[in-house]
Amino acid sequence: MGCPSIPAIVLAAVIVLIIGGSFGMYMANLYKTVSAAKAAPPADSDQGKRQLRWGRPGILRRQLAERLGFGGLAIAAALGGAVLWSDLGRIDKALLSLAKADAARLSPGLPEDLEALDAEARSAVEDRLKAFITAGSANPDGRFAVASIYDLHHRLVADSVAPDRVEAADVLSFPRHRAIGGEKAWHTARLVSGQLYLLVATPLYRPDGKQNGWFEGIYHLPRPILSRIVVVELRTTMLVIVAVLATTALLYPVISGLNHGLFTRSQALLQANLGTLEALGSAIAKRDSDTNSHNYRVALIAVRLAEAAGLQRQQVRALIKGAFLHDLGKLAIPDAVLLKPARLDEAEFAVMKTHVAHGLDIVNHLDWLADAADVVGCHHEWYDGSGYPRGLKGEEIPLIARIFSIADVFDALTSRRPYKVPFPLDKAVDLLEQGRGTHFDPRLLDKLLELAPRLYADLAGREDAGLESELHAVTQAYFAETVFG
Repeated sequence: MGCPSIPAIVLAAVIVLIIGGSFGMYMANLYKTVSAAKAAPPADSDQGKRQLRWGRPGILRRQLAERLGFGGLAIAAALGGAVLWSDLGRIDKALLSLAKADAARLSPGLPEDLEALDAEARSAVEDRLKAFITAGSANPDGRFAVASIYDLHHRLVADSVAPDRVEAADVLSFPRHRAIGGEKAWHTARLVSGQLYLLVATPLYRPDGKQNGWFEGIYHLPRPILSRIVVVELRTTMLVIVAVLATTALLYPVISGLNHGLFTRSQALLQANLGTLEALGSAIAKRDSDTNSHNYRVALIAVRLAEAAGLQRQQVRALIKGAFLHDLGKLAIPDAVLLKPARLDEAEFAVMKTHVAHGLDIVNHLDWLADAADVVGCHHEWYDGSGYPRGLKGEEIPLIARIFSIADVFDALTSRRPYKVPFPLDKAVDLLEQGRGTHFDPRLLDKLLELAPRLYADLAGREDAGLESELHAVTQAYFAETVFG
């Protein structure tokens, strides 16, 4: 038996074009959505805040619709294609059986031995073959346009072409005689000018059941019959596709409703985690300086520098956690050392430096805070390797720790401290330049200096309540997406 014939190829191509076109348009729209999300504006910009207020459940519903749509299209295409392929295979077998049945009607009127025919017997076979072709002309469902009879040694005995179907032999140019041999029927098919032709080769048998030759013919299926097959198969395939897509559409509100509760609980958990993060940061800051403002300013400066440096959003989230918790280990430092107003001696400074290890011990025990370890553990490392606790240098120091280090010093220089007044911008920039290549990553320092005038105008020395609100908006913008993926 042959594989599904030309109608299968044509119809499958139509379905693939329909589904592929729809799917291509869907994927193009999805790509634009993802690209737009990746190119989202900075979280603290007006546009970023508007997008944050736009509604996270809406984003979740859109993602659900996209994934259900993708799955529905994929399943519809697969099932529709499978049904189409199966039906066309069945039709193909039916057409072959029809052609074989027509060919079988030749056998009773043929000589039992086709290998030793005299001229009269051969002429009788040719007449029989022509009569067979002529009789088929009355069949509106299909008939043989070309027919040949061969003996068991594959020698041509008789050949006939329908008078009104001479073009079948000329136009099709089938590779005839290639299937003659063995005991199994064989066929292939072609479309010519909208007409379907099947090349069929099938054994011929004597009344006693023994094979005595081969029949080969080109079977013509009229255009109306082919059109009806196309319509039926397209209708069946499209019904399958529509049924799958309708089921997918019905699933959307069900899954959306189930996910709403999950989203609400996940959002509550996120807010609890962020609240804990901010509370820890506040506890550390208040013990050290009686104010949260330094933490807030440093976090905002660090986020803006990270955005300018092109960090991924996951890296910025880790940086925000580290900015809140960078001095978490100071909770374990004795008050006599932490709050000493005078300069620390060597032994006291050694105790102070242990706050890094204490901080790492805390964050490494909490999975949600583990990515803050780069800032907590490396914010005192210097670019030239002279920092502590590990003496890392250059790019051995994690990128977010290098960013935080610059942000921390910039805020220290431009804000009031118990031991100093705020420096003006030009002096702060001069002092930062003195640390180029020693304390600070030169490339990141260049980025900070580009931002310095705006940062100084927006944040330098601020202690107002709006500072906390700004940081809260930034934090929500970067972490909210973790609820809905």
